[in-house]
Amino acid sequence: ISVTGILTGIIVFIIGYFLTRWFQGWLDGSVMARGKVDTGVRNSIRLAVGYAGVALAALVGVSAAGIDLSNLALVAGALSLGIGFGLQNVVSNFVSGLILLAERPFKVGDWIVAGEISGTVKKISVRATEIETFQRQSVILPNSNLINNAVGNWTHRNKLGRVDIKVGVAYGSDVKQAHAVLLEIARGHPLVLKNPEPFVLFTNFGAAALEFEIRVFLADVLNGNIVQNDIRFAVLDAFADQHIEIPSAPRAVVETKKDEAWPIDDDKIEVDFAEQEQAKAEAAAETKRLARSGRKTRKPDPD
Repeated sequence: ISVTGILTGIIVFIIGYFLTRWFQGWLDGSVMARGKVDTGVRNSIRLAVGYAGVALAALVGVSAAGIDLSNLALVAGALSLGIGFGLQNVVSNFVSGLILLAERPFKVGDWIVAGEISGTVKKISVRATEIETFQRQSVILPNSNLINNAVGNWTHRNKLGRVDIKVGVAYGSDVKQAHAVLLEIARGHPLVLKNPEPFVLFTNFGAAALEFEIRVFLADVLNGNIVQNDIRFAVLDAFADQHIEIPSAPRAVVETKKDEAWPIDDDKIEVDFAEQEQAKAEAAAETKRLARSGRKTRKPDPD
């Protein structure tokens, strides 16, 4: 191995690296974009080509530097044990990323739920996946978490989805009238599909209300919050016109009385205090008198 060989290997690797990046851009922008390939598929192919190209450039560069690849295999075998323990999590995330790119349980743009995280997939790499929540917070999840745990995908095959809105009606109301009003509101929203058609369920006799649930289907489930908001406003207006009451949660009112202070008579307190002082003085005088009389009547001890 010479300095010239090492420089040659580095130059070959740099050329191979830039050729790989150029080929990635050409394949993505000229071939897949014109063919209207799905965004998730384009991302998977672009990443796979990039990693394969860089790996090939590295092998060619090492060979051009005059390094025997068989010796590298021995070194790699010796380091594999240490790498396996020290980079276990990194390797696990890398392999999990390759599985996600190959199986594609979700793609960029999908609305997924992973544990307590819910949002839109923005980027899938071999180490981690970036999810943007509806509060515009970017969350980076290691790919091993997405492989080893359950992940819900609202838009896996299409964006069709159902939205549920719960409504309570006061006891004593006309149940059939309330049902008809809710169904009319659901059918009248422009974003609600006619097929499958919306429906209203009388779900339960609640503790404080008769419970209904409006179920509507949307072509794009990402519009669910907008539809729920519109329907709730429409329910308030319609119930007010039809004199249908929406009950509030029952509340218990507890009255507490303040402790009244005992009446204070200042004159009586002063009289009691004077009497106590007088009694103490009389007791002390009596004690002294008895002590003096005892000393006078005491007889001398016999010899």
